[in-house]
Amino acid sequence: MSENCRFKNVEEIFEGRLRGNQLMLSGKGLNPEEARLLWQAPRMMEVSWLDLDDNNLGDEGVRELAECAFLENVQYLNLNQNKVGDEGLKYLADAAHLGKLKRLHLKGNPVKGDGLLSLFNSEMLVNLSTFQVHEGWTCKKREGWRYKPQS
Repeated sequence: MSENCRFKNVEEIFEGRLRGNQLMLSGKGLNPEEARLLWQAPRMMEVSWLDLDDNNLGDEGVRELAECAFLENVQYLNLNQNKVGDEGLKYLADAAHLGKLKRLHLKGNPVKGDGLLSLFNSEMLVNLSTFQVHEGWTCKKREGWRYKPQS
């Protein structure tokens, strides 16, 4: 690990943050290199609720997340405020191991549109039924995708 990594091993990341099947990593400032420790950990198979709100994954970190075979049980994924753009959403849309994902949170990211279309049309995220993009934007899948503004 380089000096960009604050953790010696994945257990330091898990410590006090894994509650049953929920991994709560909100606001830890994880960068792609640090998150790589998670993506290499078989223990991630236990996680169905992954909260990565307010970190620094960016598109590269999301690409590595999307390639992680250990995330096959994740049903809820929070990527709010992670500097994820349309490119990162395209990686998610093609994620072979996120087939159980039901709910995706993306608020506070620089998403413009192409990535959203990839999510709508994803053949991999067959169980994705709800995602939030920006404040007030919740998209739900009911006989096709529907956008319902929130007040």
